[in-house]
Amino acid sequence: MFNRHPMVARLRGVRAFPRSALRRRRAAPVEQAPAGIAWAPASADDTVQQILDNTLRSACGVIGARGGFVVQLRDDTVLEIACAHALPGQDVLDAVLGTASRALHCALLEGRRGLACPGGELLAAPQQAAPAVISLPLEFGAQRQGAFCLLREDSGRALNELDFEILDALAGQAALALAAACQRSALNRLEASLNAIGPQTH
Repeated sequence: MFNRHPMVARLRGVRAFPRSALRRRRAAPVEQAPAGIAWAPASADDTVQQILDNTLRSACGVIGARGGFVVQLRDDTVLEIACAHALPGQDVLDAVLGTASRALHCALLEGRRGLACPGGELLAAPQQAAPAVISLPLEFGAQRQGAFCLLREDSGRALNELDFEILDALAGQAALALAAACQRSALNRLEASLNAIGPQTH
């Protein structure tokens, strides 16, 4: 699966998803992730990945989305693509840097729902019932935020309040899975650190 790609980009600057980065992205192969973006599975535990994939699949079924993905913003510097469903890697990167960038900004940096048209512009209140991009905020730690993003090809069908309630519930499930993965990772690092120190002799 592409979401287990080992490449990790450590450079700064993912906040605004600048248009210059989008132009560079279109000229580069998908294996060359742009600065500030990492392909990183949420956990070595396949169970967490399966939960995220199933949650995305369910959300796509609810609103007729063609696919979706989950991202994490780590320490406000690196955007990690934790999982994707029914989307090739290039489509995910094109969405992150293009059509979904404004909606992701709302979810990741403002903690609110981001709804956008097919061109990526945020929708005003009267048009928000038929978004092409839906980005929901995920909160699972003081140093991490995330987003649950869905892409629709047919945005003609209006979504109602029940649709959004179901999506919010599914996003909450994804947040719980990510929080568990973060806690497990922290415990593993602590255990490795303690093992490295070893028993103290006097």
